[in-house]
Amino acid sequence: MSESTPNIYQRINKVMDAVGYVQKDKTISGGGAAYKAVSHDNVVAQIRKELVSNGIVIVPRQISGTMLIHRDLSKDQKMHLYSGSYEIDFVNIDTPADKATVTIEAHAADNGDKAPGKAITYATKAAILKIFSLETGEDEESRTAEIDMSEPVATLLSAASIQQLGDTFKSLWNSYDGKVERAELVRVKDLMKKKLMEQQQ
Repeated sequence: MSESTPNIYQRINKVMDAVGYVQKDKTISGGGAAYKAVSHDNVVAQIRKELVSNGIVIVPRQISGTMLIHRDLSKDQKMHLYSGSYEIDFVNIDTPADKATVTIEAHAADNGDKAPGKAITYATKAAILKIFSLETGEDEESRTAEIDMSEPVATLLSAASIQQLGDTFKSLWNSYDGKVERAELVRVKDLMKKKLMEQQQ
């Protein structure tokens, strides 16, 4: 690429130079202590101008997706649980073949039909924060800060039996000692246990 037409990594670097901080603006609660998170809309609001001026378009693509658990009030299952895998492309608008791609797996729960939309929104937000190395204003080392639980959740959801689920849960319980993380482990374990028990019937 010529000097007058920067490649995608040069464009990403310009955005990083212009925007380095995104304040966490949303309080998340439920199942444990409340914690602060940055919303998708706030991330987009902070970087949109720089994306436009530097000629970068964000294109999320879903690779796979499945409704792991369906809402069923007759079985006291109040939430759908959805899992999706995505590739988020950061595309050079002058040379669309020139792009940087972030691969993300995301999970989302909802009591209506919004779980798939929540998952792709989370995946896109996470990719933006990582590729532009954006600071979010909270101590990421703090146990009350937002912690990515996608890996332990995926591990629990891959259990093939109740015994395996129990063993996996015990192992993860010792690795995550924060109230929020442990509450999430319990929630997913209980959902998966119900699903495995239903499969045995």
